[in-house]
Amino acid sequence: MKTEISHLENHVIVCGYGRNGSQACKQLYDRRIPFVVIEKDDSIFSKLQQDENILYIHGDATDDRVLEKARIFNAKALISTLDQDTNNLFVVLSARNLNKNLHIISRASEEGSDKKLYIAGADNAIIPDKIGGAHMAALVSRPDVLEFLDVLSSKSAGDEAHLEEIIHFNLKPEFERKTILEIGIHEKTGVTIIGIRRESGDFVLNPEANTILDNSMKLFVLGTDNQIALLKKTICDS
Repeated sequence: MKTEISHLENHVIVCGYGRNGSQACKQLYDRRIPFVVIEKDDSIFSKLQQDENILYIHGDATDDRVLEKARIFNAKALISTLDQDTNNLFVVLSARNLNKNLHIISRASEEGSDKKLYIAGADNAIIPDKIGGAHMAALVSRPDVLEFLDVLSSKSAGDEAHLEEIIHFNLKPEFERKTILEIGIHEKTGVTIIGIRRESGDFVLNPEANTILDNSMKLFVLGTDNQIALLKKTICDS
């Protein structure tokens, strides 16, 4: 276990393996994203030890030394799902201090805690109960839309289409300053670009065919794993 953890690069650290933490781990595992779990509670940790697919550390995520054991300097993201907002706040403060480039997502249990988490350095602060209530209400007014989004977000890797974010791609020279139509992305790969995020942070949903792509953008695409892999191979300069 220690050897495998010592080789982790560009991984995700999940702090807490409760209800929210275990759900996050399932999504990461299904998407084949490497991760390691930090869990302090002895009873929960004993359950973790029974899962051969999970790397784990028995310790307190608010302790810098434990975060360092999880190779926080080499991680790309951290998800903190601890029960107490004060503990999540400590984790966010420590994580941001140890890795300035880390993408930090934290759970918030109470209204107002999310603002403190943002101040502490979180990139995203999520209130699960609030999202759950909004989701249930939306099922009344937009049931088919919500079901469609649930299907997309819950599918594991394979032949099923899902949403994927593509960042830090380098266009091949022949595709630089070309439009989506000129590149022929859908025709070549079967992938559909449903959105882009410009360097300014602005989102463009359902971009027009005459939209010019450049390396500063993030792409949000819909396709199978094989189609998305073909997209990267086709337009990206490795």
